[in-house]
Amino acid sequence: MINNRFRGQSLLEALLSITLGVILIGSSVGLIGVSLKTFNTAKQHLQANSLIRQTAEVIQSLANDNWHNIYDLTKNSNYYATSTQNVWSFVSGQEISTINNVPYKRYFQVSNVNRNSSGNIDPAGTIDDPSTQKISVFLNYGTNYVSSSTLIFYLTRSYNNQVFQQTDWSGGSGQTGPISNPGNKFDTADSNINYASTTGSIYMTTATTTTATLVSSILDTGVSGGAGFNSLLWQGSLGTSGAVKFQIAFSTSSSTVNTFYGPTATTDYYQPNPNVSVAFPTAGTASPQNKRYIRYKVYLSTTGTTPQINDIIINWSP
Repeated sequence: MINNRFRGQSLLEALLSITLGVILIGSSVGLIGVSLKTFNTAKQHLQANSLIRQTAEVIQSLANDNWHNIYDLTKNSNYYATSTQNVWSFVSGQEISTINNVPYKRYFQVSNVNRNSSGNIDPAGTIDDPSTQKISVFLNYGTNYVSSSTLIFYLTRSYNNQVFQQTDWSGGSGQTGPISNPGNKFDTADSNINYASTTGSIYMTTATTTTATLVSSILDTGVSGGAGFNSLLWQGSLGTSGAVKFQIAFSTSSSTVNTFYGPTATTDYYQPNPNVSVAFPTAGTASPQNKRYIRYKVYLSTTGTTPQINDIIINWSP
């Protein structure tokens, strides 16, 4: 009887062990399944982030090469980046691919950017900024593209800034241009502008309240779609009770760089103090943005001693 009882207990214990083993194995299989699913989800997410970063890097690189690579794209339309013989370009539409049996759909959109009167980016702002663009990169992936990632960033036309800097006018008048470097000459000047007595400076021969003017050569950025013009700066001295004012002319054609503007119209002037840059407007009739050619006109006058200009600098971005 004792042996039979022990044999019954052993059989029961074996059945219990088998049952527990089956339960544990089932739980382990379930956990492995959940782990695999979590791993695959994380793997897809990492791949998605890699794809979206790659697109952002290509967009930034092509914008740095030429701002018009992105600015001239149709706003709020779908594009994707493609490479042919290691040369990247943008194509209209959406890129569809499969990586590790996971379908991906990738594209981006470019939007204009408005600013408010304080100069801050503001969707409700009324001032268009052609030197800033909003980039939205979209990626949909997984079965029926149920998962998605989005990256939004802004690009500003400030890469590889250039300058037109004139530090000498002693070569005299008669150089209309267009030229890529002003050198030591200019287009025209009043007889009261002294440009030769002191190399590297211009000033009034006779101090007077009657304005004396000098017009620069036409300066060529070489950017066929038009450059972004950032600021104007002059260096020198106002003298005693002197005044220095500027206007600029600009155009997409070298034959029509003849109408001079201040910050808002042909009737006003840029009047910065020496060594203080003044920004060019980003929008409106008086804005030089996305023009290829530019020139300046400087006005000197005084009720005391003559102002003196040693440098005139126009900062721009290709």
